[in-house]
Amino acid sequence: IAGWACATISEFTDLMTGNQYYPCAGPCTEMCLLEAAAQSVTDTASGREILSGVAAAKGVITDKTTGMEARMMGEVARATAGMDIDSVNAVLDKLVASYEGDYANAPEGKTFQECYDVATVTPTDEYVKVYEGARKKLEEFGLSF
Repeated sequence: IAGWACATISEFTDLMTGNQYYPCAGPCTEMCLLEAAAQSVTDTASGREILSGVAAAKGVITDKTTGMEARMMGEVARATAGMDIDSVNAVLDKLVASYEGDYANAPEGKTFQECYDVATVTPTDEYVKVYEGARKKLEEFGLSF
């Protein structure tokens, strides 16, 4: 519904709309990245101008947000820009179906300190592998990076 509302606002007004993402899953999990990707696809295709960031684990748990979720948001937005709506819907159907059954038991993920080297502020090898796996799934669902 939010996508339709945003598309209508974009089509018929000069207003700018924005969104902050609150995935159920925590950082360093594929589900978290896929949830962020689904929102980014929806927002980009519906004309939302401001994608402000991702607060994993519903944004309510201390140290459960990292830059990797925002990176996914941005890369997916770029991949979605210019896609026709039928292709977008096909991607979303596959994408959302891949995780929606896990909402009630979303993985907690890891804290920032567990999935980043805090001295260099870089993701751990583990998180890079999780990210690459999620990105590969998105390519299988129809996104081109």
